[in-house]
Amino acid sequence: MTPSSTAVGCALLLTLALLEPGPAAAQRPAVTLLDTAAIQAPRLDESSGITASHRRPGIFWTHNDSGDGPFLYTTDSLGSDLGRLRVEGAGAIDWEDISSGACTRSQGVCLFIADIGDNNARRPYVIIYVVPEPEPPSSAADTARVAAAEDTIVLRYPDHPHDAEALAVVGGWLYIVTKDRTGPPVLYRSPARVSGARVLAPVTVLPMSTGLLRGRLATGAALSPDGRVLVVRTYVSLHFFGVGDGTPIALTDPEGVVIPVIEAQGEGVCFDAQGRLVLIGERGRARHAIVARLLVSGISQP
Repeated sequence: MTPSSTAVGCALLLTLALLEPGPAAAQRPAVTLLDTAAIQAPRLDESSGITASHRRPGIFWTHNDSGDGPFLYTTDSLGSDLGRLRVEGAGAIDWEDISSGACTRSQGVCLFIADIGDNNARRPYVIIYVVPEPEPPSSAADTARVAAAEDTIVLRYPDHPHDAEALAVVGGWLYIVTKDRTGPPVLYRSPARVSGARVLAPVTVLPMSTGLLRGRLATGAALSPDGRVLVVRTYVSLHFFGVGDGTPIALTDPEGVVIPVIEAQGEGVCFDAQGRLVLIGERGRARHAIVARLLVSGISQP
């Protein structure tokens, strides 16, 4: 059920109203390929999410999806194999995204690991593991480290299970974007600083042109460093939404911006600087997956 405009306005911390592009969004966002590199870690063949390290600039946290254990891997823009660590006490049904934000039980920055994948839409609940960001591993042989989650957030949808692969931490809220195959993605949210089971609240249907045959299913999301722009990616496109001061708007039309690099199966996205995106994905049938950096222009708020 899609909430009314009044309910949506009341539901959001940032009055997040994702609208069709208007006159204020006349400057269409554009992306330019900066560089690409092959992922070198042999264990990392199904990377599904990515987020930048706050402890060590230039380093990225990532993970495999279903079929792997509760492991976080580190790499850089060269695709280097920098090791991995195990998240103690965490399960790993289908990790699909990772984001960064303020910790829920302590001070500092935490990694939010989204175990939200549900290809058959049958899971009665999904889980977000909250891990204080540890010192990243630094070499291919650095694989024995362990980090403990400080919080486990259990979430369920208000209507029925959904497949989802996109998580963003916006202020004190968790935002999940569904990967529905029969319609546009729906944005749900939940407070981050609440443990135990929670019912996700629907926010809005995102104005994105999607479809399985076109490769346009939401596979990742991220918030810009200044907290003003949300990006949602599909396998082939990027969609930008303003979430800053004033009246937030969609900064791209429903088609979004075409990703200017060929990926075997593009999955994750993050900002590693204002105006710079990092993409990562699965190897699929290719010899290797890639990490790519893009420069982004035209997304500043009016």
